[in-house]
Amino acid sequence: MGTRKLAGTDGFVIVDLDGALGSSGVMRLAPKILPSGAREMARSATYTFAAVGMRRSGASGGINTRPDGREGAVEAFVAECAPWVAAGEFLPDAGKGLNAADLAPLQSHDPRHPIRLSAVGGISLAERLAGSGAVTAAAAALDGLEGRRVVIEGCGPAGVSAAAAVAEQGAVLAGVATEKGFCGAPVGAGLDAAAIGEAWAAHGPSFVEHLDGACSAPGDVWAAADDVLLVGSKMGVLNHQVAAGLEVSAVACLHPIPFTTRALVILQAAGSVVLADFLCLAGPLFAAWPRELAGLDGDAVTPEAIETAATGAITNLVRETAGHSEGAFLGACHHAESFLATWRDQLPFGRPLAA
Repeated sequence: MGTRKLAGTDGFVIVDLDGALGSSGVMRLAPKILPSGAREMARSATYTFAAVGMRRSGASGGINTRPDGREGAVEAFVAECAPWVAAGEFLPDAGKGLNAADLAPLQSHDPRHPIRLSAVGGISLAERLAGSGAVTAAAAALDGLEGRRVVIEGCGPAGVSAAAAVAEQGAVLAGVATEKGFCGAPVGAGLDAAAIGEAWAAHGPSFVEHLDGACSAPGDVWAAADDVLLVGSKMGVLNHQVAAGLEVSAVACLHPIPFTTRALVILQAAGSVVLADFLCLAGPLFAAWPRELAGLDGDAVTPEAIETAATGAITNLVRETAGHSEGAFLGACHHAESFLATWRDQLPFGRPLAA
């Protein structure tokens, strides 16, 4: 794992593996981005690539700046990163504190397919695939979601997409939470996915205050989770204390590394199927590399064709790994590591889990 300190602004990029055919992953911006978190996100991205058979490394980094220095810091990062993108060494994605417009100057050199950034209702195809992928993974692990109750924690753009996928699966959306609050469905009913999409487009994270349901504190989401939980607000949000109070059939991920090692142990001991973040979030890779992963080229590259390929791949991966004797998460790890072993003499130390 190597760290590049940015020269033009206060920041860094961490590349997980050497010897890969390039790297990519999330860049974040805040007054203080910790390298430890970036290392964990880079490792998760590495396992996602390995899970779908791509000899690429995960990467992640941070730009440290206060709001008044944001514009200059972003410009400096883009200028410094441009040669890396042109060479395919590091391909950044916008994470917390950044957006697609910030990285737009890099897109002309980015080898990934631009369809990944195509947006509907303010949500990119990559974000839609992250949401639908998490639901696909849960459905594959539980042999369908018909009639099940689903709660979404950390409902951002991917969560809005997940809500639509939940409805398509015939499940009941029992509640959604953002940093602004938790909205639980009325008794005997479920939240309306279309209304969530409209409210998100109009109000962003405050959309929970505009739904037909009871709005309360964000932390109330955990008490409402009684069947299927989609978790996605931040790294490590599902810790051992939260896990001890949960009784759920399955946990799927909308954000890299949302649960800790101790939470994984507690949940598995209670009989929950805990799905690997790096499988749930594999969908966006199919939009970035549709030819390599789905055999799609030219006019065949459409959002519908990409989603079909991603859904099929995630379903197969979960079905192959969820029944592992050590649990679904470690089953997925073993699958990814079997591919890593085909091109590396040693496996990277440490699996993608929050401390």
